[in-house]
Amino acid sequence: MESKIPLNSVEIPNSDRVKIAEMVIEARTWPDTQIRGVVQPAAYVHERNPEELVKKRGENLKTYLSQLGIREENFWIEPHVLSEEEAHDSSGNLDIHQLGVTLYPICEGGCDRLCNDPRVKPVIKAIG
Repeated sequence: MESKIPLNSVEIPNSDRVKIAEMVIEARTWPDTQIRGVVQPAAYVHERNPEELVKKRGENLKTYLSQLGIREENFWIEPHVLSEEEAHDSSGNLDIHQLGVTLYPICEGGCDRLCNDPRVKPVIKAIG
């Protein structure tokens, strides 16, 4: 899940909260696994105090995922301040995604057994 939010904001929009909750509900159907939440907060170098924005966005995402039942020890946070070049698409338009969440299964002894399980389906959701 990737999301664009207003520049300088740290709030998770309600529409994104719903999509994240749907992701967690789907992940809970994974048999005999725990959920790893990879939180990818970002800020554009020209936002006000980008390092602080990245930190606060990451904390907000982590707090929300914790409220949804993902364990504290199962988080990875990958903060990133986007350079001028990274913040623009191939046409030169500003294209910033400041919130990102990926969910992965944590499987005892590996997740190979999930590959043919009909309850598990790969899902990619982009929020625009």
